[in-house]
Amino acid sequence: MALILPTTIRGFHDYFKLTAIPEELVVAFGYHFEAETLTLPLAPEPLPWLAELSVRLDFAFRHVGMSSETPRREFLIAPVLGEVARHVDAQVRSELDVRVSGQLKGALDYLLQAQGNLLVIEAKQADLTRGFSQLCAELIAVDQWTDSTVNTLYGAVSVGDIWRFGMLERTEKRITQDLGLFSIPTNTECLVRTLISILRGEA
Repeated sequence: MALILPTTIRGFHDYFKLTAIPEELVVAFGYHFEAETLTLPLAPEPLPWLAELSVRLDFAFRHVGMSSETPRREFLIAPVLGEVARHVDAQVRSELDVRVSGQLKGALDYLLQAQGNLLVIEAKQADLTRGFSQLCAELIAVDQWTDSTVNTLYGAVSVGDIWRFGMLERTEKRITQDLGLFSIPTNTECLVRTLISILRGEA
């Protein structure tokens, strides 16, 4: 049975509350869905600030309570995005209000833009699967809202120590969920280099 979307929502977070899996949500909006291992490039240049970032993240893990979404955003996600944005001179928008229709509206946790390339970040306290459903709705909204001409939009859902990427190919109207996960602090360098490459349009 096909998923019946609500006629209107209060915000994108309503899609996190649905029990629908990402594929059902994507198909209900008229897009295609795939789950596969994405091959994302890694920025090759030296990153002298990476060591300091790792120290900050390590401190957060050891000394900051992570019982809600807010500290995860402020101490684990925002520091990563801030350093990446500084490195590639990206614009960062937080709590950006996007309104396309009654079904596609709400605030994006983070939207990063550099050279026309867009990256949507959804921060959650837990549950990557439902978080990815929310990310899918946000990517579809950005697809219809942005005036960027790039064909591929990227996004990631993060609970702070775990990140999962997805991409929306606009011409094909297809969202692909990456089967791989980035774990922090184990994969911090790979995550950072991937984010840089995405914002440069190298992915």
